[in-house]
Amino acid sequence: MASPTQQQQRQGPAVKPHSAPENHNQFIKDPLAHFRAMPFAATMLSDPALLTTQIVDRRPLPSGESNFVRKVMNSGGTVRACVTFFRMLQPPSSMVKHNARGGDKGELILMDDITKSKAILQGGGLADGEDPKNPFLLFNALLDLGEDLCSYAGTMHGGLFAVLMDEVMGTAANFQSEHGAYTVQFNTNFKRPIKLPMVVVVRGRVVKKSERKIMVRGCIEDKNGNIMAEGDGLWIQMSKNVGRSQL
Repeated sequence: MASPTQQQQRQGPAVKPHSAPENHNQFIKDPLAHFRAMPFAATMLSDPALLTTQIVDRRPLPSGESNFVRKVMNSGGTVRACVTFFRMLQPPSSMVKHNARGGDKGELILMDDITKSKAILQGGGLADGEDPKNPFLLFNALLDLGEDLCSYAGTMHGGLFAVLMDEVMGTAANFQSEHGAYTVQFNTNFKRPIKLPMVVVVRGRVVKKSERKIMVRGCIEDKNGNIMAEGDGLWIQMSKNVGRSQL
């Protein structure tokens, strides 16, 4: 994998580190090996378009910040393992093609098959406030979810769909804000129940920035790429650093 300097020259700024390869305090002792043993996850983690892969730090902070993620959602019955990765997307012009039958207007067809959630791949570019030096990366989290997250027997609590997407989408928003950003609006569209235990991938991407507003879309997928839920929300950039959620 390219060094941070090489990444910055070729693809924009290096991703800020927020991992702990050792002493990460996750329930699974080697989360990366855990996911690499799963064919679908191994394929994702070997994608040459990845900028970085990180074992997320779950050590409690003295301030108590992020205790919900670092403590409550960090056990053998909740989130057993978590690995995150950032992925570059192709420029919007190369993600679409014109259908000859579309006439002068042309029919735009998405060419990228990264995810079945096409909404998350739209947006971006100068018209949507994207800075080429800080592109709208696709942020992803592989999560091994346990049975303590159930509401109905064997089925994950509906509120946790929003929690998982909010954490991932919020992290994507925070990488677009010097002092962090806070959620002010969030919408969830449920597609399928999550039957626990299950390994899922949660994705989030900023699709537009306008002054202090950051618009983000996200989704949750199963191992077959089926969309379990989609979300969209609005984050507001902070004027000073008052702490930030970062998965």
